[in-house]
Amino acid sequence: MKKGIIPVFKRELHRMTSRPIYLMMTLIIPSIVIIFFATFLNQGMPKQLPIAVVDFDNSSTSRLIVRTLSSGQVCNVKYKLTSYESAKTKMQIGEIYAFVIIPRDFEKDVYNKKSPVINFHTEYAHYLAGSLIMREINTSLSTLAAGADLKVRLAKGENEDNAMAQVQPIRTDTHIIGNSQLNYAFYLSSIIMPGIIFLMALICTVYVIGIEFKIGSSRRWLVYSGSSIWKGLLGKLIPYTLLFSMMIIVSEIVMERIMGFPSKGNPMLLYLGAVLTVIAYQAMGIFLIGILPSLRTALSIAAFYGVIGFTLSGFTYPHFAMLSAVKPYTYLYPLRQYYMIYSNVQINGLSFGETIFPFIYLLLFNVAPFLVLWNIKSTAIKLNYERD
Repeated sequence: MKKGIIPVFKRELHRMTSRPIYLMMTLIIPSIVIIFFATFLNQGMPKQLPIAVVDFDNSSTSRLIVRTLSSGQVCNVKYKLTSYESAKTKMQIGEIYAFVIIPRDFEKDVYNKKSPVINFHTEYAHYLAGSLIMREINTSLSTLAAGADLKVRLAKGENEDNAMAQVQPIRTDTHIIGNSQLNYAFYLSSIIMPGIIFLMALICTVYVIGIEFKIGSSRRWLVYSGSSIWKGLLGKLIPYTLLFSMMIIVSEIVMERIMGFPSKGNPMLLYLGAVLTVIAYQAMGIFLIGILPSLRTALSIAAFYGVIGFTLSGFTYPHFAMLSAVKPYTYLYPLRQYYMIYSNVQINGLSFGETIFPFIYLLLFNVAPFLVLWNIKSTAIKLNYERD
């Protein structure tokens, strides 16, 4: 019998095709993830979120505010209530995300320039919905306030240019870079979709090695590799490297070509970064099963390690704002480096030379398996769990 990487590779292909769990981890779950994010977030951001209005003034101006709020993309005035208590109850039971209270004599106070106060209550436990609603309501009310002020000034005979200068003394010229459409999917899917595939690569690596220990087939695995643990690992993991690399590149193509994500840089750089991230997660999987040669324990630690990476990668909570004691640990997660590559290449259009350090960091993860090769080989020879 021939021994080396190729025999182990062929053996692993047979195991992959004969056990459904392997196809589940490598093809089915990643495909579901891609389809889910490509369809579930196809609108870009939540729209027509239900809110309520309590209008104590019931004037033409207050009705204009209600119509303006209803005409926006985010807010939908679902209820017009008569009291603060009823609006609060609606928000507490989850029927609305926010409510606006327009006080009595609102229109009268506007035209008398008494600066009436509109109360706005939002439920920020749902952070996305609350922030979107707050932004739209603030924008709408600011526009209406400026329009009312301008109308009063013109009615009093002020020159239009002077009145505009008083209403809006400073004008802003805003340029939104990287996500000009304010598309929530661009922010969320760009990392969550590949991140889940990377997580599956990590868990799959731990499983395919740990199952050899668990069912007592690790000695035969070593025989196929010619008692060379590094050949055994290469032959075993290459099929998964190819499959996960294919799935991650498909996800990038779906995001760019189907979902319309912005792309300013060379896509081949992003594909290279994605493949290196897959390999880096596989390296960490080898390391975890090497120091914890128990399948259940290693899978639990791998899942915990992989999920924490979403928090420390910097795409939800800014890296520069993290505690100084936490920042060094972010470099222990390949997803952080992938996020840097995505930001630099896809969003900012940087060249390879301008974003080389994340690639170097990803390559450094491949040092981790060499620290545990001896323990994996020792375990493969000595450890032999009974079947469950």
